[in-house]
Amino acid sequence: MNAQLWALAVVGIVLLAAAGLEAYRSARAQRLATGATSAPAAAPYILYFTGEGCTVCRTHQEPALAKLGEVRVDKVDALADRELAEQFHVYTLPTTVVMSAEGRALHVNYGYAPANKLDRQLAEARSGLTMEQTATA
Repeated sequence: MNAQLWALAVVGIVLLAAAGLEAYRSARAQRLATGATSAPAAAPYILYFTGEGCTVCRTHQEPALAKLGEVRVDKVDALADRELAEQFHVYTLPTTVVMSAEGRALHVNYGYAPANKLDRQLAEARSGLTMEQTATA
């Protein structure tokens, strides 16, 4: 009986630790996402929606983002922060959103976006072009 109580106690502790870790991850993702969209930035930046099991994110999107150099990239776990993901209609991973320094979405890329495309979108954002202006140009 004593061994069963110890086993039950260990299982309880593991469950509490897992719940605490998930609460921490969710709160951290919310803080990062809220800060990314509400506070003005010094320059255009990228919201990068990803997920733990996203292979394309790790093998393609993250290397493409690394090629951009000194660009702020706010990584958001789309499953942990469903509210922000729904705000940008994220149903595909990876999704990248080029944001203006003021926090407005300028370009949304559903699926893999190569570095040259993101670089072009960031250049347009720096020059002040918006999605409407680039769609008609």
